Amino acid sequence: MPPPTFALTVDLQPVSGRVLVQLPSTTARSSAGGRAGFVLLSAPRQVPVGSVIDATAGLVRLTVATPAPAHLQSGSFHGGIFQVLQNSADHGLTVLRIRDNRSRQTTCGLTAAGNPTRRISTTILGLLRGVATGQFRTVGQFAAATVRGTAWGVRDRCDGTLTVVEQGVVDVRDFHVGKNIIVTAGHTYLAQAG
Repeated sequence: MPPPTFALTVDLQPVSGRVLVQLPSTTARSSAGGRAGFVLLSAPRQVPVGSVIDATAGLVRLTVATPAPAHLQSGSFHGGIFQVLQNSADHGLTVLRIRDNRSRQTTCGLTAAGNPTRRISTTILGLLRGVATGQFRTVGQFAAATVRGTAWGVRDRCDGTLTVVEQGVVDVRDFHVGKNIIVTAGHTYLAQAG
């Protein structure tokens, strides 16, 4: 398999469990495990940028190129469904956009603003956990976590996007307040639903 090409292709390697992949051009006719358009990732494979990976029941190793010639970055990810994105505007970052497993409206119900006596649920709608040696950004509904050589997790919940840092330092962009917050190992940050 040739090395990945920045903004065009990434390499996937299933490590454990069951990992599924959906290519950007996949139609809803094919399916794996009841997920329309997904196929089982049973061996290392190069896929186009824009592909969606379902690692809710498995662990996948992702290897990506950067704009620097012959420079590769990698990370292992599990626990959720995410789309892999890259473009020159992100300065070499690989963006992993979390896909919600469930509908926010039907799962979360009324917000606290709609009913002040009701507390917003902490139900998890989508998540992603990772350990990476390169530069990655996980993007949830209410925040983005930018990392470099870190172990972290991002959980999209009814009440906001929670970033959990296990190792290293994570730069969290809170979309609602428009600020970056530095979160260190052993700490969390909740970007609240606005």
